[in-house]
Amino acid sequence: MTPRLLGAVLFVSAVSLLSVGRFFFQIADFYPKAPSPDGVTDFDRRFQALRSMLPPKGIIGYMTDPDTPANDTNAQAEYYLTQYALAPIVVVNSPDQRFVVGNFHNAVTTGSLRDRGFKLVREFGNGIALLENEKAH
Repeated sequence: MTPRLLGAVLFVSAVSLLSVGRFFFQIADFYPKAPSPDGVTDFDRRFQALRSMLPPKGIIGYMTDPDTPANDTNAQAEYYLTQYALAPIVVVNSPDQRFVVGNFHNAVTTGSLRDRGFKLVREFGNGIALLENEKAH
């Protein structure tokens, strides 16, 4: 191969590589740098601290705001997501267990919980609380 032909091949190769490299940089700029988590991931993250306190298996009750209608679609979806977040713990949609996870959207006072027979074990923020049902001992 002559030096002139070798130079031409190297030149074409370099231009091709630069073109492909520029194309990849354009694609990288098209996608967001850090994908935003989906709603399930955000919901699951709220239960992370509670999950670390629970035993590896067992049954725990569930309750949400007292004024939430039983057939509320969003409340049902959050109950199912809570089951997912705390698995393999079995979460039953009833406050009749000794320990109950509270998933609240409105402020709940310890006095109102006590009036309903619950003791606050720990509040985790973002509306998540671990309660003890004093009637279920």
